[in-house]
Order: sequence, then C-alpha cells, then structure tokens
Amino acid sequence: MSVQTTEYVASEIRSPASFLASRVFIYGALAFWAFICLFPIYWTVTTSFKTAVDVTQGHLIPFVDFQPDWKGWRSLGLSPDSIFQTSTVREEFLKRFMNSVITSVGASSLAIVIGSLAAYGLTRYRYRFAWFKNEDISFFFLSQLILPPVVLALPFLVLYREVGLLDTRIGLILLYTLMVLPIVIWIMRDQFNSIPVELEEAALVDGLSIWGAFFRIVMPIALPGMVAAFILAMVLCWNEYF
Repeated sequence: MSVQTTEYVASEIRSPASFLASRVFIYGALAFWAFICLFPIYWTVTTSFKTAVDVTQGHLIPFVDFQPDWKGWRSLGLSPDSIFQTSTVREEFLKRFMNSVITSVGASSLAIVIGSLAAYGLTRYRYRFAWFKNEDISFFFLSQLILPPVVLALPFLVLYREVGLLDTRIGLILLYTLMVLPIVIWIMRDQFNSIPVELEEAALVDGLSIWGAFFRIVMPIALPGMVAAFILAMVLCWNEYF
C-alpha cells in the first residue's frame, strides 16, 4: 500500500511538468500550422509592396530584405497619395472586381440552392429513368466535369447571342452555376447521407411537413457541408477565366 501511495505522490509531483510540456508542444504545433496557413496571405500582402527586382530575388521581410514601395498600389490608384484623386484605372479595377464578386457569389449561392435540393432528393427518394437509377444519375452529374470547357465555348456563344445573355452578369452566373453544380451535388449528397433518416421521420410524426423537416431538422445539421460546398464553389468560380 505504501508503494502505491509513493508512486501516486510521485506522479502528482511530475504532473505539472508533463502538463506544461504537453501544452507547449500542442500550442507550438498549432502556432507552426497557423504560420503555414497564414504565410500565403503574408506573401501576397508583402509582394504588393515589392518592386520587380525584390519579387524575383525572393525577399521576404520588409525594411530588412527590401524597402516597401507603393508603386503597385499607385498603378491602380489605391496608394495614399492617389486614392483621393480621380483615377480611371481605379474605377475600371473596382468595376471588374465587383463583377467578379457578384458573379462568384451569385453563382455559388444559386448552385448551393439547386445542388442541395437535388442532392436531398437523390438521398431520400428512389428514381428510375429507363436504366438510370440514383447512382447512375449521381455519376451523370459528376461526369459533366470530364467535358473540356473549350468544347462548350462556341455553342454557348451562339446560344447567348440568340437569347441576349452575351456579356451580361446573369449569363455568366448561369454558366458558372452549371460549372460548379456537379461538385455541389456530390458534396451535399454525402452530407445528407450522413444524416439519419429517423430524425426526419420523427419530425414528420410530430406534425412537420416534408419542407418543414428539411428546413428545421436537416438544414441546420447539413449547414457545415453547405458552407464548405459554397466556399469550394466560390473559389472555382473566382479562379475560372476561360
């Protein structure tokens, strides 16, 4: 009994040191990972204050490796000495930037709404069109990503010219929605599959409609997946250039 007591006291004496060591290791690892995740942002911000020579030579630390310069910001009319002056370049840049924001957010939001409803239907109901079943329909959506965008460029150009959507935000939003919709459907399909059907059945027994069960039970649980799908769709729409 005395041996066990001695070992217990010894472990209690060692516990503060081991606890401190574990805390240092955990927070050190988190700090290192945070540095890795935030470094691209730091690189982007500092690069905007570099000249071409500083960029090519890989200088990293301002005022140590290189002297910050407002030349890049001044070229867009966004430097402190030009932001309050009239600038055609700045107006054009902000106009194009807002076009990208509106197009990306609009297409991603529309894709989330349509893709979530489509994915919910594929996970909760059984469909059959000729030999197509739910799995075949899901694969059909994903297979649309195999088609190169350049193949669709001319048909969409002709179609948009006929319906009056050429060079419009609405036309671009619809096109980008079509581009990211298969990915959203597959992400949300897996998300809805992870939610037990018994939760919706209990909600229906309590008097909720199908839409009520979807909005009040399923959607709050699937919200993290929707956010992840929205971010991925947003990135794809923002980076799409062709």
